Amino acid sequence: MFRRVALALLLCACKHDAPTAPDAASSAGSTTTGSSSPAAAASTHASTDAPSAIDAAPGACKTLDGPTKLARRGPFAVVSRMGFVDFYAEDTGKPVLAGSVHVEPRPGAPAVNAPPVAAASGHVGKPPCVAAGTFVFCMNSAGEIRRFRVATLESDNFVARARPGTRLAAAMVGGHPVVSYLRDHMTTEGNVTEAFVESDDGTELRLSEDGAGATTVALTSRGQGAVAVYVDARRAMSPVHARTISQSPKLSLGKDAVLFIAGSAEPATRVALGVHGPTAFVLLPVAHDVDFGLAIVKFDGEPTTDANVVWSDYPNGLDPAPVAESEQFVARVRPSAAKFGSPRVLEIGTVDSGSFVPLGLVPTTGDPRDVAIEADGASGFVLAYTDAAGGYAVRMSCEKK
Repeated sequence: MFRRVALALLLCACKHDAPTAPDAASSAGSTTTGSSSPAAAASTHASTDAPSAIDAAPGACKTLDGPTKLARRGPFAVVSRMGFVDFYAEDTGKPVLAGSVHVEPRPGAPAVNAPPVAAASGHVGKPPCVAAGTFVFCMNSAGEIRRFRVATLESDNFVARARPGTRLAAAMVGGHPVVSYLRDHMTTEGNVTEAFVESDDGTELRLSEDGAGATTVALTSRGQGAVAVYVDARRAMSPVHARTISQSPKLSLGKDAVLFIAGSAEPATRVALGVHGPTAFVLLPVAHDVDFGLAIVKFDGEPTTDANVVWSDYPNGLDPAPVAESEQFVARVRPSAAKFGSPRVLEIGTVDSGSFVPLGLVPTTGDPRDVAIEADGASGFVLAYTDAAGGYAVRMSCEKK
């Protein structure tokens, strides 16, 4: 499918400007609905040493700390606590601390102890652990999901069961850590993978509607509740569903809404979800028409069927196409040019207007992936990623254009 996308884009090269030299401050992405401002490009380092802390264009983004080499490769579960942002990797069904970024704590904030950083390793956790508040959920090879407190990295009595090897999502809902996962269900028409959510009180609810499957799911807290998004990826089309979650006192689900119908999704397609105040942002890199791009849906309150979708097109298709969001700031991996097989770049942008506005490229040692982003609780955000040289974390601050 991506070869067809590449051919279509090459025939319509006028729609996409390939990035120029690193100092040219240009972007390869285009926004189908809404406007975008030029990105300030940064160079991609060819060496396997730690990437330099090169900032984006003046006034766009600047590096506050790092990049810091992490002890493990991603993906990472990210936990923000008083004075630190921690990155946890999965190891045989348990979380290990891969590294931390120090953030100046608020005046009078108590000191927080952290477990020791794990020994350096090239191990890649599959599936990755996920975080909700100061809890981390990890799955073992049998599909058992256990919950760990980051203060001690010891598990408690929480156990949920999922399809082994599938990804998790987690969020705090009304002060309770809630985890979402996928499970197989055999029907008369064959096997269907469904999404579930489970709270710490043992309440388990099926997140996906009757007749709908789920191949990827995302959760994020919003106020005292949360928002959930799941995608039912199919060969011809991929419905994108959303609903709210609350717990008062029992876990309950809002009405399921089909936000939009995306095109054919690839096996590694992952949906991302972020919240800023009352507004939720759904981000899905997926095919549409003859293009491939980042679909953005913005909504307040309850999600609605047939929501407005804004597309930020990529120069070519990409699988996987990592994307992460935190408080309107987005980190995404996209092709650097329309040519099939072009190098990947790691881009920072914002979606506060409902469309993707690029702010600059983050220097890497090549092949960026496993992206995570988290607000640092102070003046910026912390970005974690894996590239050809290993896992890294960098603290940054960006001004929205």
